[in-house]
Amino acid sequence: MEQELIYKLVESDSEIRDFSALASEIWHEYFPCILEKEQIDYMVDLFFSKKAMTDSINDGYEFYFVKQDEENIGFIAIHPEKEKLFLSKLYLAKNHRGKGYASKMMNFVKEQTAKKGLAKIYLTVNKYNTHTIDVYKHHGFQVIKSAEFDIGKGYIMDDYVMELCL
Repeated sequence: MEQELIYKLVESDSEIRDFSALASEIWHEYFPCILEKEQIDYMVDLFFSKKAMTDSINDGYEFYFVKQDEENIGFIAIHPEKEKLFLSKLYLAKNHRGKGYASKMMNFVKEQTAKKGLAKIYLTVNKYNTHTIDVYKHHGFQVIKSAEFDIGKGYIMDDYVMELCL
């Protein structure tokens, strides 16, 4: 029988290291069809270095491991804001995709949003990440605008902003 997913809040330096390693593994597997390796390396360091994650946690971001049978199979990062929740990251390891886990993870995000007294979730997604866009649309998200984010070193994130009203 399949185990339920467990969501473990990242709280220690060793968990930050493990989270960073998992993020690097997943991003290097997932994004080569959309981004160059150099940009993936840069973004992993920008978002998942010990300093970046520590600074984000100090700014109110919450990072969660998604675990099944004691194994880290994915991760989520959220940031509660004044009127809505920012879903910063939601990723699964390749061998765990297509099993309905993304829906369970999305339900967790919705539960966290409600617990925080918020009624909307928004996120950014690469415009060329069509499968992920379709998954978010399946969960009720709508594209509300296009946005470009200069992340330094000549790299631009060319994204859609999507939103879900609960």
